[in-house]
Amino acid sequence: KYPDFKLEGNIKRFIGEKLYIDVSFLWFDNAAVARVGLYEQNGVLYSILEAETKGFVGFFTSYRKHFYKSTFDLIDKENRLRTKTFERKVIIGDAEDVTSHSFDYKSRNHNWKKFINGKIIESGNREIPPDTNFDDILAVFYNFRNSIYGKIQKGAKYTINTIPKKDAKKIDVHIIDQKKQWEFMLRESRTNSNEYLIQANIPKEIFNTDTGELLFWASNHLIPLETKIMDYVLFGDLHAKLNRRVFKPTLPYTVLSLSGEDETQN
Repeated sequence: KYPDFKLEGNIKRFIGEKLYIDVSFLWFDNAAVARVGLYEQNGVLYSILEAETKGFVGFFTSYRKHFYKSTFDLIDKENRLRTKTFERKVIIGDAEDVTSHSFDYKSRNHNWKKFINGKIIESGNREIPPDTNFDDILAVFYNFRNSIYGKIQKGAKYTINTIPKKDAKKIDVHIIDQKKQWEFMLRESRTNSNEYLIQANIPKEIFNTDTGELLFWASNHLIPLETKIMDYVLFGDLHAKLNRRVFKPTLPYTVLSLSGEDETQN
């Protein structure tokens, strides 16, 4: 926990926070590991989210790996992250699916490219509308925790402009009100009413799901404790649970191993 945590302020205070997550699906507990963190190195501010299957399930799923990386500018008195680049990579066996985006807010231009096994199959560009930021999923994660989209309170709803996809261009977030939260708490035998129950709808292709719906419990410090990702393609609902939170602001990003431990510095 943050002993002096506030829901708004200089967003660089999240640098060095790493959240380690265990992921279960189908009948397999802890079948995958994931990690997300915010870093700064050589003056570049960036975030990485990665997840991969392990052990027998890894073999069964061709050691599927998801990798997301964003670089950011700081705006609004260093309270908000604005995406400069975003890369999404999905590796299944020898197959690699990569999409990269870059954003120039001076020219209001958004460029993207899509690659399959290193071969470009799609590219394009669009104008970024005035007074609009295209926040990727990692920018949304930290900006939301810093109250950028509105006051954090139960019952609140937020609509966030994100990188436009074929099926969506906005992320909808709803903090469930206390009455409905009590119903979920009784159903799931939870006892901490200070937690937040949050429902989010994101573009489906970000996590390869059929619906794009996420449901997660967060602490009163907005650390995600448990998450359900609905209808992941071929595997049904994914259940993610926080394993641990580590805060070491001076350490750079390190590679995640199949065991879930940090390995080699990148």
